[in-house]
Amino acid sequence: MRRREFIKYGSALAAFTTASMSLPSLLSAQIAEEVPTGEEADFDLEIVDVDVELIDGSTVPMYAFCHAGQTPTIPGPILRVKQGSTVRIDVRNSSTRSHGFQIMGQDAAITAIAPHEGDGEDKIRIEFTATRPGSYLYVDGDNAPINRVLGLYGAFIVEPTNGFADAARQKPMPYAPAAATPAIKSLFSALGEATIGGQPARFPGKAWRPGREYIWIFNQIDPVLCRRIAAGENPTASEFQAQFHPRYFTINGLCGLDSAHDKATCPTGRVGEPALIRTMNAGLATHSPHIHGNHVFVLTESNNNGVPVYQESLNEHDVWTMQPMKTKDVLLPFTAPPDVPPAPWRMVQEKYPLRYPMHCHNEISQTSAGGSYPMGLVTDWHIDGPL
Repeated sequence: MRRREFIKYGSALAAFTTASMSLPSLLSAQIAEEVPTGEEADFDLEIVDVDVELIDGSTVPMYAFCHAGQTPTIPGPILRVKQGSTVRIDVRNSSTRSHGFQIMGQDAAITAIAPHEGDGEDKIRIEFTATRPGSYLYVDGDNAPINRVLGLYGAFIVEPTNGFADAARQKPMPYAPAAATPAIKSLFSALGEATIGGQPARFPGKAWRPGREYIWIFNQIDPVLCRRIAAGENPTASEFQAQFHPRYFTINGLCGLDSAHDKATCPTGRVGEPALIRTMNAGLATHSPHIHGNHVFVLTESNNNGVPVYQESLNEHDVWTMQPMKTKDVLLPFTAPPDVPPAPWRMVQEKYPLRYPMHCHNEISQTSAGGSYPMGLVTDWHIDGPL
């Protein structure tokens, strides 16, 4: 097994003043070898024990996924494949405890992977065909929900091979046209149109483009339970949930100022550059993300098995609800906020870039057990310039 590794997520301000202290955030997980193309997608994952330094400088013992032999991250590496690909995932356990691996919405799963020491030949494989485009949550399904909440979760993304809402007008979307609902195709067809039917359109600017996306995975951390489990305690699932009092509410493993300044977490762009946000909740608390400045459109919602369901009716949401293990894709349209005056009037008090917060409207993530904004579920999004 691997020596317990150290992940530094804390001290956001220090990260801006000392280059050597840059955070191993979700951005660092999005390296080129994680974006396989063609008909085959192979991944080699490892489960390790880690010590995680959080925003206030405290350290908690957790678990983490990583590419075999590489730096662990919480969440784990993004696994991105094309629709129709044969996916092979090898998993080895270098932790001190037994673990598993499961992609919600897929039939294949691995359970009871015993701790091993050796050259990596003790790995176990799952293999399946990626079918329905969308966002999926992968987790350690063993000892649920404990292993998952202690860090073993990540995003599995299936991209369409022919993702166009309107191929003739080159209007991409993140879903296959044969399965996407008319409402989704209509929305992505409208993005970037200056006029529709001779009238000013709602979403002038640019069409959505593949790759213009962000992944938000929510979780909560109870440092007391983390330390008790690392010391050898084995609470049952019901005991863990009854005693769970989180002090940190995270997006992509970060909270407070750290998540607000993380480039992989904070959406940025100009007016008219819509972005897809793939939201997932790996924790135990229900969250209600609320974005200031724009409303969002909920495009997909996972069913009880974790399979994305494409929405038949699209409405603007000021807040969307994220229950535990829920996955939803939302579109942030990057329209001009209603308080920005149109030309020829110019902004005087605040000029671009405009910075707006995203925070959770569930009070627990802001005040419970010390989880105020410095340790709460909050980030920013930026509008860098006008249309």
